[in-house]
Formats: sequence, structure tokens, C-alpha cells
Amino acid sequence: MLCKRGGGFMHMNINQDLQEQLFRQREEQICHLDYNQEFRYYNAVASGDMESVKEYLMPENDDAYSGSEYGKLSQNSLWNARYHFVVAVALIARICVEHHMEREIAYTLSDVFVQKIDDCKTVAEIAALHNIMVRDFTKRMQLLQKAAYSMHVARAIDYITIHLHEKLQTGNIADAISINRGYLSTLFRQETGKSLHDYILAEKIHAAAQMITTSEMSFSEISQYYSFSSQSHFIQCFRKELGMTPLEYRKRYYRSSEVSEGNTE
Repeated sequence: MLCKRGGGFMHMNINQDLQEQLFRQREEQICHLDYNQEFRYYNAVASGDMESVKEYLMPENDDAYSGSEYGKLSQNSLWNARYHFVVAVALIARICVEHHMEREIAYTLSDVFVQKIDDCKTVAEIAALHNIMVRDFTKRMQLLQKAAYSMHVARAIDYITIHLHEKLQTGNIADAISINRGYLSTLFRQETGKSLHDYILAEKIHAAAQMITTSEMSFSEISQYYSFSSQSHFIQCFRKELGMTPLEYRKRYYRSSEVSEGNTE
């Protein structure tokens, strides 16, 4: 295969290059980011989940983009970081569009951030820009979701988010935002499609799932932290929401292959 370059032609053997690259990656034990971890990252951005997104921010130093989970897009570390940034912002813009961000805003914002790479002279500066970009898209998605709800429902969701680790009841939430309990229950179901109880339970389970994959806390500690009546109740709710037990979830998604001996069902 020939590729035109500077008026001449450069011979290219993509398949040979592919096999050589795969060989080097196996030898150096390099593999790309796990699909499930990548999915959770982009889903956190698209859902406006700023707390979860913080776990995926780049270290703002010149070692950024050098981990084994990052493919090598250039032998030059600065260009490697630039290419990774462009890929990341393109994917984030696209997934935000799929989650109802206005198409022109998402792609123009992506263009703006790509243009700002020109001002970055070090890998650390690109990593810092990457974190600004991720926070910006996440915040916009957060605001977009809130805009879809009435003031009362948005305030209820904010209260639930802040007090998620507490034992939440409709009456407590209604009192906190100064609204009639029955009216809040009806309005919340109309706008979200879920009862307050089901919404709170789902949020607790998804927050617990994040804790399961990023910490070594036992299931008992996690169930107590999120105010479940018992560990067995927590496991039952977890299986119903995510289709597997907390132990199965940790074995599949935990950041390492090791599962703490103290974390049993």
C-alpha cells in the first residue's frame, strides 16, 4: 500500500505494523482501558455525575497519558497527549449529544477545546485542559438534566443527592423543600417516571456500586453507610437493580483482580 507524502509516496504495510504493535503490547503488558470502566466513565459525564467523574480525572503532570491503559498514538509524548485529548473530547461530545445536549453546542464546544491544545506546551498542561474539559461537559449535562424538571423536583433531587447516605423518607424531603408531601410524590412520579422511593433506592444502589469498585469497604460497611436496614436487604436491592450480587459486581468490575477476604455475602 502506498501513501502520498510531500509529493512522493511512502510504502505502508498496516497489517505488519499492527502485528508488531500487538507483539510489543503483549511483551510490555499494555492493554487499553477496560470497556466497562470506559463505559462507566463516559456514562458519568453524560449523566452529569460530577462526583463519579472526579475518580477519572487525569494527574496534572508530565506522566499523564503514559499508563498502560493508554495506547501509544505517537512516539513523541506531547503529540501522544494531544491525540489522546482529541479522541477523548470527540467521544465525550458525541455521547453528550446522544444524551440530548444540543448537537451544535456539543460539537462547537469540542472544537473550542481542541483549538486550546495549541496553547499547551507540556503534557501536564494538556492533562489540566483535559480535566477542565471533562468538568465543563459534565456540568453542562448536569444543568441540562435539571432544566428538564420543575423547581420542586429539581430541589428534591438536589436534597436526595446531598443526603443520599441518610435514611430518606418522602416526608423529610417534602419538609426540607417546603412542599406538601402528597403533591411532591405525585409531581415526582409525573416528571421522572419513578416514585420517590424507587428513585432513592436506585441512586443509593448506583452510588454503592461505585464504592464497591473503587474501595475496599466491606458490603456490611457500605450497606450501613447508605442506611439500608440490613446487609441482606442491601444485597436483595442490589441484585434487583443491577442483576447481580455485590460480590459478583466487585469480582467483575473492581479496579484490581483481588477481592478482599472480608467482603463476603
